[in-house]
Amino acid sequence: MKKILGALVGLFMVGCVHANNVAVVDFRAALLQSNMGQKESAEPRKQVAAMDARLKSEREKVQKKADALKRDELTLSPADLKKRRMELMQSENQLRSMAAGMQRQAQGLEQSVINKLTPKGEAALKAIIKKRKLDLVLNRDVAVYAAPDSDITKALIDRLNKGK
Repeated sequence: MKKILGALVGLFMVGCVHANNVAVVDFRAALLQSNMGQKESAEPRKQVAAMDARLKSEREKVQKKADALKRDELTLSPADLKKRRMELMQSENQLRSMAAGMQRQAQGLEQSVINKLTPKGEAALKAIIKKRKLDLVLNRDVAVYAAPDSDITKALIDRLNKGK
């Protein structure tokens, strides 16, 4: 297994050696930072802001419950104290669940914007690849090091903004 993996890595490295013109790009960032990305993500941003406001409100309610419990802790009977602690734990669990759900929903909204813009982004990227005669384009997140002039993200944003 190690030999096969080593052979694959070797083949990949040989392929990279033959690539004369290499560039990196942050495709997702280019899509979202372009004018059309900003326009398309305006409504999802409003939805995320509303979710954040609701989450903040719920956090404040849970914090008030925690503060009230701490304040009343010494005056409550053991049964009442246990009941209020359980209620607080349930509220905290619901808050965590709500936060996770909202995060998934926000990621879904972002992904839907990216999916909508991807065909135009791919067309613009292909034009840049052809114009610059690039042999290899890597996602910027994958590259360990890339010279600043090898990053074509800004060029992709500019091309998307021009609508070419």
